[in-house]
Formats: sequence, C-alpha cells, structure tokens
Amino acid sequence: PGRIGVSMKCSFCKDRIDHAARTGLKPGVDPEVTPACVNACISGAMAFGDLDDAQSGISQLLAATRHFRMHEELGTAPGVYYLWDKQ
Repeated sequence: PGRIGVSMKCSFCKDRIDHAARTGLKPGVDPEVTPACVNACISGAMAFGDLDDAQSGISQLLAATRHFRMHEELGTAPGVYYLWDKQ
C-alpha cells in the first residue's frame, strides 16, 4: 500500500507499457496498454504514443502543433510535451 498524503511520480502506467512489449499491442492505439489517465480523459486533452514512429498519432499531433517541454534546457530529455492553445 502507498503512503497517504505523499505525492508519487507518474510511471505512465509502466505495467501497461510492459504488457504492450510482451503482446505487440501499441500504447496510444490499444486502450488496454495505454496509460489509464489518457483513457479516462473525457476531453481528449491527453495523448500518448511512440515518438519514434513518425506515423503514430502522437508524432503527427506534435508535428501539427506548437509545443514545448518544461525545463528542456536542463538536458533531462523530459517525455511530456505541452501544446500551446494558440497556433
């Protein structure tokens, strides 16, 4: 059990991603291996996928929108991209 009142780092539902690697399913395409928060987001404001696949939905979304990564200048290669609301 987790500790109450302690913030935990998001693992992007690593268990689901590991399951995808074992089964060949694609995160961001197949709901059972996509992070739960992405599946649960009723507004569609969250997306997930393979940035190494230029044809993936996430790669196409980033190619079509203005975006940024927080504190990218620190060289930590953040994996979360934020989209600007204005083009």
